[in-house]
Amino acid sequence: MNEKRIRKIRIRFLLISFVSLTLAMLIVTGLILGSNQWLTRRNIRNVLQYIVDNKGDLPGAKNHKKSRDASASHNHSVIRFMNEIFNPETMMDNVEDPEFSYNNRYFAIIYDKDNNIQNVITNHTAVVTKQEAEVYGNWALEKGPGFGRYYDYYFQVADLEDDGKIVVYLDSSDIIDINMRLLYVTIGMIFLGMMVAAVFTIFFSKWAMASEICNMEAQKGFITNASHELKTPLAVIRANTEMIEMLDGESEWTKSILRQAERLTGLIQNLVTIARAEEYESDAISDDCDITLAVLETVKIFEPVAKNEGKKITQNLTENVRMRAMDSQIRQLTSLLVDNAIKYCDDNGTICVVLNRKGRSTSLEVSNDYLEGEGQDYSRFFERFYRADESHNPEKGGYGIGLSIAESIVKVYKGSIDVSWKNGRISFICILRG
Repeated sequence: MNEKRIRKIRIRFLLISFVSLTLAMLIVTGLILGSNQWLTRRNIRNVLQYIVDNKGDLPGAKNHKKSRDASASHNHSVIRFMNEIFNPETMMDNVEDPEFSYNNRYFAIIYDKDNNIQNVITNHTAVVTKQEAEVYGNWALEKGPGFGRYYDYYFQVADLEDDGKIVVYLDSSDIIDINMRLLYVTIGMIFLGMMVAAVFTIFFSKWAMASEICNMEAQKGFITNASHELKTPLAVIRANTEMIEMLDGESEWTKSILRQAERLTGLIQNLVTIARAEEYESDAISDDCDITLAVLETVKIFEPVAKNEGKKITQNLTENVRMRAMDSQIRQLTSLLVDNAIKYCDDNGTICVVLNRKGRSTSLEVSNDYLEGEGQDYSRFFERFYRADESHNPEKGGYGIGLSIAESIVKVYKGSIDVSWKNGRISFICILRG
């Protein structure tokens, strides 16, 4: 994992954190505002219904002292708050308070059974005349019985016992203004909270990733140092074995030692390659590259190898395929795929290399005969050190690293690499974008 990839993980973490926090704050805010709106509308409906029940008149308290005592005994406890939420009747406990009629500005229009106006009550508001009240009342009457809102007023149309109707308009401008201020304050607090959260998240994410960067550098250093230290004893083992062969002649044991020494040398080299492959994203300098030439020359290098093993390489390369890329990476990618194809190709089989250009994408496909490929777990082919078939060509089976490195190279070019098997042939298809 290189620094660029760690930065991508950090950015992804920041985005997830911000989105999660935003959603959580929006949900909580929505619940608060929604609950407040619901309680407000229910309280307004209760007041309107109380006025309707009294046919447009608020009688006030019959006993002011009793009302004041009741008002003084109001308990602002949690129990009362919960009662106000879940029990509509609790919210009307103060209707007998003499201040109730002064705290609610409203006007009412009473109609007979033929919808003729019998009475207009406007003595509880100073901003609406009787003529305006009649216009409001006729408009609400056309809407039919029910509850609704008209600008700063909530209204209710209800039937009376004598088959007449009553329309009551309650001035709710103060409540509406309070709710709007609550909305604006909440939006401002959300914005401020997001800004504060952004500062803290960016700071702490950088602090958290610092240890990962240190671990990454330590891991790279360990692989490089360990590889360097292992090369010396392997070179001594190889030299001593060759000296034994010179003195005593070649034997099965010396051949086995040299073969394993070569395998260990290759494994060490591949470990170093893995450590460096992840640096491509940050260290690579892309230039206009002749992909066709890089693939062609790489394939020609492997033709003698395939011929010695009784296999054949064919190629179908589109001419003059070019893209911004590192020539060395394209050659290494082709080498890994062709080398893998030769190792796992059936005896007397054919390896086919195809190169195409489609739009801004370059397609490189390497396929080979592989009759034993049915039923393999192809989803694991790009895992490091995974080998699908250790019994097939054991001397050149590799270490299960090459395809992982190939995948790392493909990711540098924001591409993809896929493997499939059909009719006895396995195909690796790389899509490079650039």
